Formats: sequence, structure tokens, C-alpha cells
Amino acid sequence: MNVEIITVGDELLLGQTTDTNSAWMGLELARSGFSVSHKAVISDEPMHLCDALDAALGRCRVVLVTGGLGPTLDDRTKPTLADYFGVPLKLHEPTLKAVRAYFDRRGLPFLETNRLQAELPDGPGTAILPNPLGTAQGMWFERDDSVVVSMPGVPHEMKGLMTNEVIPRLMERFERPFRYHRTVLCFGRGESYLSQQLGDWEAGLQERGVGLAYLPSFGQVRVRLSAVGSDEAAVRALVDGCVEEAAVLLAPYVASTRWEQASEGLGAALSESGLQLAVAESFTGGAIAAALTSVPGASTWFRGGVVAYSEAVKESQLGVPAAVLKEHTAVSAPVAEAMALGVRERLGADWSVATTGYAGPGTTPEIGTAFISVAGPSGSTTTKEFHWGRSRDVNIQRGVTEALHLIWSQLREANEDCQKKVV
Repeated sequence: MNVEIITVGDELLLGQTTDTNSAWMGLELARSGFSVSHKAVISDEPMHLCDALDAALGRCRVVLVTGGLGPTLDDRTKPTLADYFGVPLKLHEPTLKAVRAYFDRRGLPFLETNRLQAELPDGPGTAILPNPLGTAQGMWFERDDSVVVSMPGVPHEMKGLMTNEVIPRLMERFERPFRYHRTVLCFGRGESYLSQQLGDWEAGLQERGVGLAYLPSFGQVRVRLSAVGSDEAAVRALVDGCVEEAAVLLAPYVASTRWEQASEGLGAALSESGLQLAVAESFTGGAIAAALTSVPGASTWFRGGVVAYSEAVKESQLGVPAAVLKEHTAVSAPVAEAMALGVRERLGADWSVATTGYAGPGTTPEIGTAFISVAGPSGSTTTKEFHWGRSRDVNIQRGVTEALHLIWSQLREANEDCQKKVV
């Protein structure tokens, strides 16, 4: 069952707001057996929405629209949809009561413009989808066995409606095949090299009914294997078998067949081992800590971090000796090692990782040089030197990826050594 997503808003086209809604929706729809075949980003102009709906409904039976449902004059999605489906807007008393209560709970005045939020489509094939997280309600339209759903553009409101209203209704309304995918997380080689490693095996996947996609990001590649069918057990077995085969062919570069992100895999490894991690960051500026704390349950294994951007903070908060800074400079292997050892000791962690480098921009040859060091329970350190490009954003992201994979690999090696000793 194909679905099309239309996101509405001039701010999206101007680059003032990033469209994160459609990415999240695509993931959730795929988990429920739906496939997103097209995405469109359009302006607030009514004719653009009408044109996008005509095109979408010519391709699929389900269209999901987000954005343009606020109470101000530039929010024109609701009247445009009402005109498109030929139904009037009428005051919906239960929604008016809910909107008033929403403002009362927050101690805010109720304005006449807010009253517009309770004017909703009323006619055959329409339904109101309650939105307890905001004032703009979801709207459901049916015509000729097709469905159009309109939701607010505010991400948490859209997610609430998708989870509680839209996906359950779509699953009840439409039959769909079982879709299943798994990921082989690879590190240390690019997609072209990985494809060469898979060779003829990859070429034969289509005949087996399995799709393969390379999803590269900074320093890592997710190799996604997927299949669709009516027999859930058979589809799972097919994809699981292909994952095992791919993992063998890509063995030197496989970080995980269980986790899609290094932060998730690292968190699971720490949690299963009962160990704690701390971070000391210079050029990554807290981005590693942000990646770690995005993982649910991180409080059980992540102690915390120190963003030591200046030399003074490296000395005072991490105990990096002034003599080491003077002799080797702040961007050096000895300083990275001292940062890792210092944050591990001061935050009481078992493991730690530290970064220092020249992120850029600039014209000096040092830009892109970085050092990442990991300190383990024994107090020993593993340090790597990197030389990347001159893009600040890319260097920071590469630093995060390299740091996560370095600490994760060190943790795996330590666990394997422990198992060998027990045996």
C-alpha cells in the first residue's frame, strides 16, 4: 500500500525550518506495512496544495498532509481542503470547548482567532481527529476509495496524531503486505568498496526478492536489506538469512547487525556489562554527549561529560598538565590521552573517550587534524590521529562517529578478552 506525504509551508522551502516530519512518518509507516512512494514540499499557496493533491491521488490511495493548520491568515490548508472536497466548515462545539480548556490550563487569553481552530469540515466522508497536544485538530477526508489526512506541522502534535489516530485507522481501512528490513552497520569503508565486496551476491538479491540499499553517513554505512510478502515468517527468515550472509562477506567492517546507530550499540554494550562511560570534548563541542543522551535509558550507563574548549578548562577540569599543553599543543595525542584519563577519573567512570582537534574553518594546514583517545578500566589508552577535510560541520560529525566506534570497538575487544580468560 503506497502513501504520499505532502508538507506545507513557505518556511520549509526557504530553508528556515527543516522537514523532519516526513522522515519520521516514513519510518513509522514502514513499520506498519505502508510504503512512502512520493514526498512533496509545497508553499502555502492554495493552488499548490490542490495541484499536489491531484498528482498524489493519481498515484496512490493515501495522502498525508502536514502543516498550515494554525489560526493565522497564512495558514490556509484547512479552507483549501474543505473547498477541494466540497464540504463546508462549521463550528464544532466539542473542539471549541477543548481549545478553550487548552488556553485556560496555560493561563493564556482566548482570542477570537483561536475560535477559528474549532471551525472544521462537516460533510460526507469527513472525520475530526482529536489533538489533545494542541489546538489544530486532524482531519480525515475520503473520496472514491482514497483517503487524505491533514495534520498540524508541529512535530510532537503530528506524531501524537499519527500514533493514536492515523496509523490505527489506516491499518483498519487498508490491507497491506508485511514489510521487513534489517541493517548491517559497517564502519571503516565507503559504500563503493562495500558493494565491491558483496559482488555477485548483491547482484543475485533481486531474484530472491530482497532489496538492498546503502545508507552512508559520516564515517559509516548502513547496508539495509528488506523484503515484502504476505507470509511474515517467510519474509523474516529470508531477510535474516541475507543479513547473516552479508555479515560474513563484509566481516572486517561490520560493527553490528543488531543496531542501526553506534550510539545505540555502545549503550547496549555498556548496559549489558554494567559499565559507565564519560566523555571529554573539545572540537566536537558536546555533540558526542548529545548523541549518547539521545538513546533511551542512557542515564544507566552515561556518567556525563566535560566540554573543555579552552586550555584553561582542560587544565582545571580535566587535570591536563600545563607542561603537556605547552610542549605538545592542545591538539595532540598526549593531550587527548590526558583528557580521557582525567574525565574518567573525575567523573568516576569505567570508560572514557576524549576529542581534540582543529575543526575549521581556516586556511592553515592543521584544519581537519584531530586526535581521539579512549581510556579503559585498566587506565591504559588507545589513541588515533585523523586528517579530514576543511568543512567544520563535516569534521565535527566525523569526530562523533569515529569516537563512538572507537570506544565501542575497544569495549567489544575487552569483553572478548574477558570471555577468553573465563574459558
